[in-house]
Amino acid sequence: MKKVNLFSSISHYRLDNHPHIQLLLQGHPTGRHLKGRELMDQYASGQRYLLITTDDNPFDEVLHIYLLDLELNILDEMDLSQPYTPGIYQPQHHYGERLEFTFFPEGLWCLEVREQPKRKPLNYDHYPVRRPIKLWGHQYLQLHREQIQVA
Repeated sequence: MKKVNLFSSISHYRLDNHPHIQLLLQGHPTGRHLKGRELMDQYASGQRYLLITTDDNPFDEVLHIYLLDLELNILDEMDLSQPYTPGIYQPQHHYGERLEFTFFPEGLWCLEVREQPKRKPLNYDHYPVRRPIKLWGHQYLQLHREQIQVA
């Protein structure tokens, strides 16, 4: 995974009153709209792009994570949030197909990008991670909280 600076965004609201961004590739409109108000981070992972957006509301924040192919089709997506919980995205390390970051006031999160998707019924994931409901989800992204060892 390599950090890139190919994408930018224009923030807007849709009729559902949720923030969305229009994704721009090197300043040109792509026709792709993603959830969130601000594009926080972007990485290239082989023939795919990992994009991270937020709603830009630090007191009730949502982190949106997307994996896109080269044609900017969404391969996988997930949200990380807890009601009434502040969150600030801070990347810590990235190596191989792994990104470590902090978001909630405590804990380190680890995001891994799989080469092949894992099939999950109803696209289920564990709280506080949410995914769109599908009969069979193809999950390329795996997110979990790192266990901190206390000596």
